[in-house]
Amino acid sequence: MFISRLAEWFERRRSEVAQVATLLFTTVFYVAAFPPFNVNEGAFVFLAPFAIWLRFQPSYKLVFWTSLAIGWISWLVLIFWLRHVTWAGMVLLAGIVGLHFTLWAVGTAWLSRQWRDKGMWSGIPFVFGSAALWVAVEYLRGWIFTGFPWLPLSSSQWNEPIMLQSAVYFGAWSISFVLVSLNLAVAAYFIRLVDYAKTRRKSICPEFYLALIVTVSMTFMLLRLTSNQDRESAFTAGVMQPFVPQDRKWDSAFAGKILKRIERQSLMLQAMNPDAIFWPEAVLPYALNDKGELEAWTEALATRIETPIFAGALGMEGEIEDDRFFNSVFLVRPEFGLYPEYYSKRHLVPFGEYIPLRRFWPWIQKIVPLNGDILSGEDVNLLPLNVGSRRMEIGSLICFEDAFPELARKSVLEGAGALFVATNSAWYGRGGAAQQHMAHSVLRAIETRRVVLRVGNDGLTCWIDEYGHVVEEVEEWEQIVTKWEISRDQRWIGRKTPYVENGDWFVLACLGAFGASGIAGARIIRKSAF
Repeated sequence: MFISRLAEWFERRRSEVAQVATLLFTTVFYVAAFPPFNVNEGAFVFLAPFAIWLRFQPSYKLVFWTSLAIGWISWLVLIFWLRHVTWAGMVLLAGIVGLHFTLWAVGTAWLSRQWRDKGMWSGIPFVFGSAALWVAVEYLRGWIFTGFPWLPLSSSQWNEPIMLQSAVYFGAWSISFVLVSLNLAVAAYFIRLVDYAKTRRKSICPEFYLALIVTVSMTFMLLRLTSNQDRESAFTAGVMQPFVPQDRKWDSAFAGKILKRIERQSLMLQAMNPDAIFWPEAVLPYALNDKGELEAWTEALATRIETPIFAGALGMEGEIEDDRFFNSVFLVRPEFGLYPEYYSKRHLVPFGEYIPLRRFWPWIQKIVPLNGDILSGEDVNLLPLNVGSRRMEIGSLICFEDAFPELARKSVLEGAGALFVATNSAWYGRGGAAQQHMAHSVLRAIETRRVVLRVGNDGLTCWIDEYGHVVEEVEEWEQIVTKWEISRDQRWIGRKTPYVENGDWFVLACLGAFGASGIAGARIIRKSAF
């Protein structure tokens, strides 16, 4: 009797049960798929409950609020590390990113209605139209409000390089496309199984099989790209992870101790005889090119250890009182001193390195106490690394710049043979920020087929080969110096990948695919009405 009544209750409230299941399972699987949890299988199923719920045709209002809750809660968990900087900013940013998920959900609900009950093949334009919309929304997230492309769906597969190799042709967008289409196809197959259990009527699920074909074609069939590598030694890198506490980093009373720590670790690296030494982001307490004591100190150190230094540090133009500072990477050469050019960060963190429209909104200064704005660089400014008779151009990225594929692409277009990411995650405590950040570097390595060297103040310090494998890394949150033998695949020396040459054309194709799917579905509706 109880079982019968329970079954009747579920039958009457199927839509509500499906909504609750969507809210619970989509949120849990979405969060679990990303670092630091790394249950990357969650990315294959997290949207399936949502797609099943759409079969009950919930109202757009219900879809909006449910998906906003999913997005907001998910991102609150994923960027909970931001609380160390600002609680209000964490909550607000999670809501903004959650709105992007809502945009996709409402668009998918609309597309579902266009293709509902339109025949056996109607699932194909729905599944791939929705996957195309996901790509378009991810791309939008990288541009609107200066851009926050943090944790695209593709980054959930950072530790499964076999899933990522299509990025060499289409960019990381293609992995997100594959994952979303597979999610919706799995949901469609589940729905067909339930229908068969009820009616015993056999039918195929073409969108499921097509999604499987696309997944295999863009993953396992590209495994050949990683085989038959012809690797050569590129250079030996001496890297330091100084672990300078963030609350003392800009404390003038602690400046002397920071310099002593940097000097001591640099001398330890000298004994390892590397071709070059790499320092993390803004490791020095003052602007390096101050034409004064700090510049002289750094040049003397490079000469003393007889090794060039790629130094993350503040840069400046003019006099100190001009207040023109940059977040930069310098090359300091033994005997010759500072290289004439230096790289300055092109994409700054709003409210972290500058206040947008400060002169129009002076009251923001009370909420975000930045004394002055860091200025953005404009040029790639590659830095040369000479190893014997060979010269390699190093492309620099600072902090979360490796989350922007276009920045790495431009560096390689200019001739970068390797990418150096100087970073500092000490702002965010011992959460998942550093590992989430590193996942983006894996995508950039594959897209460009360039080795990526990451050096952090407190982690995650590692180097990644051209195929997305994290070859070596050091423990986070410790003072460490080490030397790595960086190698590269000779097949890609001087070559540019299809993605580097052609850019984000796949995003434009996805915009067209979503539009075509929606228009075609709407026309079928109009024809059936007459």
